[in-house]
Amino acid sequence: MTLRIIATLVVLCCTTAHAEPVVEQRRTTRLLAITAGGLVYAASELLVKDELSADRCRWCTPPGVDESVRNSLVWDRPARAGQISNFTGYAALPAVSGALLVLASNDVAEGRALRLVDDAIPIAEAVVYTQLLTQILKFSVGRQRPFARFATEPFTPANEDNLSFFSGHSSLVFSIAVSSGVVAHRRGYALEPVIWATGLSLAAVTAYLRIAADRHYLTDVLVGSAIGAAGGYLIPRLTGSLPGKISLVPSGKGAAIVGRF
Repeated sequence: MTLRIIATLVVLCCTTAHAEPVVEQRRTTRLLAITAGGLVYAASELLVKDELSADRCRWCTPPGVDESVRNSLVWDRPARAGQISNFTGYAALPAVSGALLVLASNDVAEGRALRLVDDAIPIAEAVVYTQLLTQILKFSVGRQRPFARFATEPFTPANEDNLSFFSGHSSLVFSIAVSSGVVAHRRGYALEPVIWATGLSLAAVTAYLRIAADRHYLTDVLVGSAIGAAGGYLIPRLTGSLPGKISLVPSGKGAAIVGRF
């Protein structure tokens, strides 16, 4: 083991002068890809959503288990559950997970800003790419939302009513929670258990609230959660963006080796 560590250090020291430009180039490429993916998602959500959504439901009748769970969990004021789920999914979870990762890296003396960027990249990749997959399947499946299926009062139908499968909130929050935990584990952060526990708890609450809000069925939430968790775990590995246990960071004299041995 000692010889392996020494050999690794020798190789890294010999290549330090050339490694940083390569790392910087890869970092820039990943950020550009994330930005492009985010713009595609934003366009699908804000500009062409009605055109891409099904005019009529292709999957209209839920299985018995979905209807039973929906009837048990839906709130008397589902709009309130929807508002809370928007807060937990779009604000609370990203903010808390981000703050914990920042706090966890507090002991990094130099190059902390780049460390935080490299921690954020795999999380952003997991989020963007799982959300693109979510959009593709939601537009393709055309499942009717429960509030439209079980409406007791007149309402104006919209293409948005046929985007129930699968839950975008669920895939979002679980991709954030799992990718944040994976990054914390790879870095060896002391706050890793807190990052996992907080992220998964908020993700589970958000998924439940999507049923309570009458926006999704149980199967929508379960599939969305599974896709998000799988994306958070696999995408950073497939793209190679997951930070290594040994990394190069800028220092006053060029670069320093940071890692666990």
